Amino acid sequence: MTETTTEAAVAPGEWMADFFSDADKLDLPVMMQWFADDIELRIANNPPTVGRQAVEQSFAEFWSALDGMSHQLVELLVSDDDLRAAQMSIVTYTRKDGKAVPLPVASNIHRNSDGKLERLWIYIDINPLFVQ
Repeated sequence: MTETTTEAAVAPGEWMADFFSDADKLDLPVMMQWFADDIELRIANNPPTVGRQAVEQSFAEFWSALDGMSHQLVELLVSDDDLRAAQMSIVTYTRKDGKAVPLPVASNIHRNSDGKLERLWIYIDINPLFVQ
């Protein structure tokens, strides 16, 4: 007898859409649920930030300058094992003064077998966000 399942198949990389949807909420406790204890965050050419506590502090500092953030998917590449992905996006950041600043962003993400992110590398020129 063959077993059948009623569970729908999950599309490769679907977790990326969920991750960026949660990121756009600017809700730190929600965001931190995604990360492994040894998460490595690298933004642009800055040295990596390693560990949940340090990464949480980085996001708290950056998000304190924002009123909103929204990712628009341009392209998504996913590894065969669905543990690694790269996403190119246009991210619209809304500053505290209400100005919306769209920027191209590439994110390189690795997750472990438990589904927790262990690498988040964000390639961006963030300078236009802070130009008055």
